[in-house]
Amino acid sequence: MGKSKMLLRPFSGLKSTLRALRHRNYRLYFGGQGISLTGSWMQQVAMGWLVYRLTGSAFYLGLVAFFAQVPVFFMSPLAGVLADRWNRMHIMLVAQSLAMVQAFVLAFLMFSKVIVPWHLLPLAFFLGVANSLDAPARQWAGWSTA
Repeated sequence: MGKSKMLLRPFSGLKSTLRALRHRNYRLYFGGQGISLTGSWMQQVAMGWLVYRLTGSAFYLGLVAFFAQVPVFFMSPLAGVLADRWNRMHIMLVAQSLAMVQAFVLAFLMFSKVIVPWHLLPLAFFLGVANSLDAPARQWAGWSTA
């Protein structure tokens, strides 16, 4: 094997990896998933940053993270059953709408300067509920056929 072919060998798998992006539906799914997950992660990071800035307490920071993740742990199996039985696109729209409402409430409390640390606990829980509905509905491979 020539030296030039050996240098290009690591990139040969990249072509087959990106093959799925040729399909419009997958590009839409991939882009939407990227935007959605980035937004969810930003909300979680912002709430953690905010609670730490308000309290300076690592305990309260962990408590907010716990409140955001406990609904995902307990509700995702139930949401998976719902995703099997109901229209997954509608479930995702509801979940994204709930996350949007949570973001607007958080923004309103921040901009009105009335936010206190305990506000972040129910907001984190609410975002966790939205994420627990969203994730199982997104994971099913044939979501567009429902």
